[in-house]
Amino acid sequence: MIVAKVPLRIPLAGGLTDLKHYTQDFGGVTLSTTINRHVYIIIKESYYGFTDLHYQDKHERVDTIDQIRNDLIRESLRLTGLENTPLQLNVLTDFPGESGLGGSGAITVGLLHAMLTFQGNTVTPEQLFTQAAQIEVEILDGASGYHDPTICAIGGFKLIEYHGNEILSRDVTMSERTKKEFVNKLLLFYSGRHQPSKPSLNILSRQLPDAYEVLHEMKQLAYNLEQAFGVGDLSKIGETIGQQQKLKQQLPGHFRDEFVLNVTERVQQAGGYAQIPGGKISAFVIVCCPKGNVDEIRAALPDLQEVRFELATEGSQVRQF
Repeated sequence: MIVAKVPLRIPLAGGLTDLKHYTQDFGGVTLSTTINRHVYIIIKESYYGFTDLHYQDKHERVDTIDQIRNDLIRESLRLTGLENTPLQLNVLTDFPGESGLGGSGAITVGLLHAMLTFQGNTVTPEQLFTQAAQIEVEILDGASGYHDPTICAIGGFKLIEYHGNEILSRDVTMSERTKKEFVNKLLLFYSGRHQPSKPSLNILSRQLPDAYEVLHEMKQLAYNLEQAFGVGDLSKIGETIGQQQKLKQQLPGHFRDEFVLNVTERVQQAGGYAQIPGGKISAFVIVCCPKGNVDEIRAALPDLQEVRFELATEGSQVRQF
């Protein structure tokens, strides 16, 4: 039995500049971190002659790969050459799907890591995110970008640059004091709003030229945020995280509604900066409180559930039993 464990991620700046056509023309950049919340992929050989799949709240029992409805599982099996091997496969997640924390990218990375290990292969994080992006961006021809599979595969606190499908990453340099202060002033809230990213990202992709100016600004925010971490400027860090959200709301693709405007306003009035992560209006709200006024932020969001978390340094991991 093979078990892959892949971290989810919190984006901070530059998100949506990792879309395929934007990176090809201008290059994209993101700054994000993985957290200690994960997806788990469990694979073992099936002795019943069919493939048995359990993921989220769904169950599939199939005889051939073409019968598999889940795109990520089907194409991962095809890419790794396991399309004719009966398997038992389970996908478990710490959070429900379509939450905005990079779940699909993490699942694809985990599927590939588990399947390749099942075949006896040893793979690098670079191989994992390259093949995961191949599935999500190229094979499925989706509007997904390169960010999620990359950060979930390598893990850590990273600035990642995208030049088409050429990807370079580096650690975000900061003092331990800055990192500790930042973590203590970063909150995560759950709203329960789950929806797919594809509709919003498809609209953005179709109207991409209209979004160039905003995306250029978002890309610069990632570099600005890296500099702010380097000098330990918590005020600038918070402002930049909030600015990412303001720019995102200007993009085509339904990235704002009454809920978004209400939550960001409440957080601002309480002295913080809010960001709704992911390529949609997601199920989570990230809040940075540079002044340390976390209790005021919690009081301002009584209708949301706070989720405790820690930063994670490791990317995709696999164990064999």
